[in-house]
Amino acid sequence: MKKEIKYLITKLDNDNLTKDDIDKINNLMFNFHDEIISPDLIIVLASSSIKRIEKAVELSNKYKLKILISGANYLKKDKMYEYEKYYIYAITHSINNADLIIESISHNTKENIIYSLKLIKDKYHNIIIVSSSQHLLRVKLTLEKELTKNNITNINFYLVPSYATLVPKDTWYKESKAKEIIKGELKRLIEYKLITE
Repeated sequence: MKKEIKYLITKLDNDNLTKDDIDKINNLMFNFHDEIISPDLIIVLASSSIKRIEKAVELSNKYKLKILISGANYLKKDKMYEYEKYYIYAITHSINNADLIIESISHNTKENIIYSLKLIKDKYHNIIIVSSSQHLLRVKLTLEKELTKNNITNINFYLVPSYATLVPKDTWYKESKAKEIIKGELKRLIEYKLITE
């Protein structure tokens, strides 16, 4: 898989993707359609965009679940931290304060997973994780690595993409910014040693 990802990065660098390359990237990055069975918590990985929390609030209302908001990067434009922005959005969109759990330490995907797992301990076992569609593969591989490393076997997770804006599945390859985002995600899979073979 590592060899294939390096090949796709090269094709993105040279801006000569074929239809087959686009299909491979779509299959890797956008193929998350988990069937959600008896969920008991939602974890949303915060960012500057509210798209992720919009999806988390929608799912919380549908399943009547608490939301764990994870992310502590400071957003200069908003003059607040990621978790604060998401908290404000959630409480102003029908989520009760008692239904929000805040993880206010993490600054990257690995830390999102580590600190969220510490907060939930043995309380939750069927967890929905919401992030951007292009981010979900890295989330999945990071989560699997941390669960294995910590010998945690009693958690099921369901990956749910937020609403796509910057990287829409059907047109990302036509837009230079979206292609850069995809390329960055593919590079991180290798840099962070999430894919070694």
